[in-house]
Amino acid sequence: MAESRFRDPEDIKKRVTGDIKKLNQRLLEIAVRLDKEARVHLITETLPGKILTSFYRKAVNTTKAIELLKKNMLIEEAWVLLRVLLEAHVNFCYFLRKSSEDPILICQRYADSSILEKLKHLREVNFYQGTDMAALHSPEKWEATETEIRARYNEKELKAMRHYGFSGLSFEGRAKAVGLKSMYEFCYRIASRSVHMFDPAETSTWTDYELSGLPFELPELLQSRREALESAQNMLLGRVSFVLAQMLQKHSFSAELMLVGLGYEKFIDRTAGPVRHDSEHKDDPPGSFYIWRE
Repeated sequence: MAESRFRDPEDIKKRVTGDIKKLNQRLLEIAVRLDKEARVHLITETLPGKILTSFYRKAVNTTKAIELLKKNMLIEEAWVLLRVLLEAHVNFCYFLRKSSEDPILICQRYADSSILEKLKHLREVNFYQGTDMAALHSPEKWEATETEIRARYNEKELKAMRHYGFSGLSFEGRAKAVGLKSMYEFCYRIASRSVHMFDPAETSTWTDYELSGLPFELPELLQSRREALESAQNMLLGRVSFVLAQMLQKHSFSAELMLVGLGYEKFIDRTAGPVRHDSEHKDDPPGSFYIWRE
């Protein structure tokens, strides 16, 4: 078995780059290792910890899928998964905030909303009556459980949970609650177009369209869409990774994420074009660092 060791800080610094694509690949490598650490951490012995780390695992696995799609130049499909990543990010942050206020209540709501969602499915398939699975899904038992859940909430709360899940808030409401209103407006609506139909920007529609008498530049649009995908992906996975590393007190992970985050901030602070070394650039004051922020 190979001996594990911490990467030297100077070695990590060499890996910081202005190429957002490379940063996303390196961020994913860190996130995969962090997810592995979370699986065996004491936090998973608690119900809030299990739920929280499941949200994180969803974010990591979704990012893996986004990277695969990008390698095959399936950018629109990657945007579809960016919406999933955004939802995992918001759910992680919302659940974390509410569990710090009342962990028992939020875990109860999470469990109850999951059962209500399961019941919706079971009723649609008539509790699998007439199949081998019918014995596992007694209508009487499920409906008795539903009665218990209904007793815990008023009608307004119950309706909201049935519609929106454990939070009882629309996704836009959840995003605003955790300070991600601009991220919601920036990427959720764009991604949603690709979920329900082809994004016009990804088809030949724009080639026949003129705005104010000027032909629309499709290659520039697609390039900007790719750059927006990269930066949003980086922020969404990076932010929850840093939070989880701090919670688990995995300081080596925090350090790696801070350094990758530093490279990311340097990248987006550029106005346009490739990153260049500026001989007149002055270093930030000692002790300064940047991490993903709204």
